[in-house]
Amino acid sequence: MRADLAAGGELVRTLGAYVDASGDVRRAAERLVLHPNTLRYRLRRARERYGVDLDDPDTRLLVTLAVRLTGDV
Repeated sequence: MRADLAAGGELVRTLGAYVDASGDVRRAAERLVLHPNTLRYRLRRARERYGVDLDDPDTRLLVTLAVRLTGDV
């Protein structure tokens, strides 16, 4: 259970960094001190786990607002 919660937290931080970087994988990866491929993997996991489609403008807006409201950015 703890591992799942920790992984969920990483995914939320990843989404936060990604939307804060305006979808720039390289910048978001640098911010999180990750390889860009690791960031891409986490974005795929977020899509699988939470059904987040960051290609959809409405979803991206909602994710951006949610991340800002939680203060994880």
